[in-house]
Amino acid sequence: MVSHMSILFTGGTGFLGSRLLHALLVEEGCAVTALGRGTSAALRTRIVTSLTRLAGGPLPQAALDRLHCVPGDVSRPLLALAPAQYARLAGRTTAIWHSAADISLAAPLDCLRATNVTGTEHVLGFAEHAGPRCRVTHISTAFVAGRRRRGCVAEAALDDSYGFETPYEQTKFEAERLVREWAGRWSRPVTVLRPGILVTGSRPEEGEPQHPFGELGIGAASLSGALEEVTGHVRLPLPPGGTLNAVQVEYAVQAMLRLAARAPDRPGAHTYHVVHPVDTPVRLLLEAVEVRHPGLRLAQAERVTDPSTAETLIAARLPDFLRRYCMQRRGYERSGLLSLVPELADPPPLDAPYVRAALGYGPAVDDVTRTRVTT
Repeated sequence: MVSHMSILFTGGTGFLGSRLLHALLVEEGCAVTALGRGTSAALRTRIVTSLTRLAGGPLPQAALDRLHCVPGDVSRPLLALAPAQYARLAGRTTAIWHSAADISLAAPLDCLRATNVTGTEHVLGFAEHAGPRCRVTHISTAFVAGRRRRGCVAEAALDDSYGFETPYEQTKFEAERLVREWAGRWSRPVTVLRPGILVTGSRPEEGEPQHPFGELGIGAASLSGALEEVTGHVRLPLPPGGTLNAVQVEYAVQAMLRLAARAPDRPGAHTYHVVHPVDTPVRLLLEAVEVRHPGLRLAQAERVTDPSTAETLIAARLPDFLRRYCMQRRGYERSGLLSLVPELADPPPLDAPYVRAALGYGPAVDDVTRTRVTT
């Protein structure tokens, strides 16, 4: 069935955003206006090229006809649109998916705030002009929980008392707080989606947005020459037994589409964790690198004193997500997600073949999304 929704979509060129955009156009039959930087023609070319690669072939003409591209910038007032264009676009928009974000874990706080906080404020301002019929879906992150190490993070929790691992987390927290305040002030419903670390069983093509496991694989590949000469144990400053909440992006997209469609219409921010129920051991990632480089043994250590040259070199290339998030032992409440989408099966745990494929070390793994029949 073709949807009559007219959606304003931000972040359509990102790793998650491009997949959500594809699903909304092709699976849901929605009319979508993608807002992004560049000229209209350049933006459309970039998006269509990305969606074609995702689909493994040309998009249906009907989906292309429903895609409109508008040059804009969420960090600027009026989304960088002329006032008349802004009013026209708001007048025909019935839903907003706000996926645009600066996801750098190392960028300065002020730089991240421009997109992640001010950008969210501008999108909410657009939603005001679109009117009460316009439903907002805001993509956040499970890592707004910050430095909290243990316990179960409730879906309704939004707490900065633990501090934050990165400025990125802080700005996503601040953006969520803005969303909650706006929903309360205007008595509007907003769906807030908090994914874990999003990964896929195949590395995106060159030039496409990368996922964190793919970045780790690329980083290890850049060290191939040095690693070939290393044998024996190499200690890494990663806590033994460390895990990561990594969730397959294919599952996340299907869960998000269903949640956005079924979330309550009552005023307020309705928040859902789109995370994996089973954490992935960091050991699996290290073993994949070891298989790639026979003779190398990567050992996890709380501290590495007197590091060797190889240990210093490898430690310097460890991605920030691996350093920071493997120390967490916390869980995430999923009761809201499970109650709204009972037919969507939990994603399978990430096993060794999947991790190798995600790192770019093995053949691609097929889509993991499955549904279970309920009565």
